[in-house]
Amino acid sequence: MKICFIIHNITARAGSERAQANLANALSARGKSISIWSMYGAGLSPGFPLTSGVKVSYGLKTPLLYFLDYPWLACVFAIHVIRQRPDWIVCTGANRLIVALMAAFVPGVKVVIWEHFPVTDSVTKARGRLARKIASVVASRIVTLTKSDKDLYATLYAATGRVTHIPNIVLSPGVTGRARHREVLAMGRLSREKGFDLLLEAWALAIPRLPDWSLRIVGDGQMRDELVRRAGSLGIENHVTFAPFSDDPFSLYSECGIFVLSSRFEGLPFVLIEAMTCGTACISFDCPNGPREVIRNGVNGLLVSAEQVNALASAIVKLGENPMLRQRLGYEARKVSKPFSEPRVVARWQEVLYGQMPIVAKSVAAAAPGHAAGSRAA
Repeated sequence: MKICFIIHNITARAGSERAQANLANALSARGKSISIWSMYGAGLSPGFPLTSGVKVSYGLKTPLLYFLDYPWLACVFAIHVIRQRPDWIVCTGANRLIVALMAAFVPGVKVVIWEHFPVTDSVTKARGRLARKIASVVASRIVTLTKSDKDLYATLYAATGRVTHIPNIVLSPGVTGRARHREVLAMGRLSREKGFDLLLEAWALAIPRLPDWSLRIVGDGQMRDELVRRAGSLGIENHVTFAPFSDDPFSLYSECGIFVLSSRFEGLPFVLIEAMTCGTACISFDCPNGPREVIRNGVNGLLVSAEQVNALASAIVKLGENPMLRQRLGYEARKVSKPFSEPRVVARWQEVLYGQMPIVAKSVAAAAPGHAAGSRAA
């Protein structure tokens, strides 16, 4: 079986790219012919390691304004598919289908939409809604990360019967035996959706009760300077460390006392699951949609109301002052790993790709949404 993934930029170092690398490597190890076509990143290396069996091709180095490069990318990708003749095109996000639409009508090729963001994600706006409407007509399979997104996708886009949910593969060393420090750890892309500004506000409230604790924020992104200034304006610059993306996040998870996810929205957060599999006591905003499908509040972590700074500060203080609670939550958190193991996730993907779900044949009638996609770039 030949599978061609299309992704926005395989050279980036974020959750979608890590999920792509993990799944591609796992499928390749099981004898599948795997290729990745990256719209952008030409001249750079993948952000996460890929095995020698995974072939990578690129479109452009960087995007053009107003999606003016999309028609060219669509043509180049269609030629790539005609030459390679994969059995499946897997679009990492419905937005990729706008570029892959021409290729989707190559005879013998079927399409999977692999969603990484919540269906209600406001970032995608009209473009995302249009892409999902096209997907509901063109795609043979639609895969979401969470059950709640699966149900919502099927309801909003009339795709019942073709939508399933499969979590990402999460690789973790598990228990490491490292000594834990009095440190609150947060990790992710430094962008608005990750809510690090909210975390800084909560940390400013928590510090008086936890004077011997520190906060470490790990990641890169466009908000770094703004977040550093915000820490200064809150008077907590001496209690916060900003560190770049780490190639060894598991050592950080295993050494911190508390891990916090402060996102405004998520698909299914890698960092939260990784921290839990390392036995770290975790706190998360109950944001759409992933955290509530991982954390059982008070059992294997703490959930607090989304974007409620005071509630987050209280939860941090609660864990910081109670080492026995941290130990109990961390012990239970380790048990979350099973659904995200490589064998289980790959088995779910094989069910999707080998026909355990009904395959919907493409028809020329699907060309109408495709025309709408062409008008979007205007």
